[in-house]
Amino acid sequence: MTDTGFNARGAARRFLDALAETGSVRAAASASGRARGAWLALRGRDAAFARAWDEALDAYVEVLEAEADRRALGGESEPVFYGGKQVGVKTRASDSLLMFRLKALRPQRYKGAAEEPEGLTVRVRDFTADED
Repeated sequence: MTDTGFNARGAARRFLDALAETGSVRAAASASGRARGAWLALRGRDAAFARAWDEALDAYVEVLEAEADRRALGGESEPVFYGGKQVGVKTRASDSLLMFRLKALRPQRYKGAAEEPEGLTVRVRDFTADED
């Protein structure tokens, strides 16, 4: 993590490290041995700690992004069964994860047509008026 101005030692270091590993405030609080509410209160009153917290979550998001990339490109191994017995393994990449990542990284290029609704023209005709 970069220098946020917060010198994390002891319980704070354990909390931030666990937050970076799990993305869970509850799990990080448990790992630190202190109550979740105590960490939330510290975040609210200490800007440097809040920045360190945000950086820990950013580190966790990077782990998730790397895993999404791995699944999108390399895929997941799935067993293949025939006659009730496993006869092989196939690898299935995720097209939806791949598209999700492309849209996140290059939204201007990969935004879908469904996200750009066409303009709608409405003409209203008054059928109650007398036509001469």
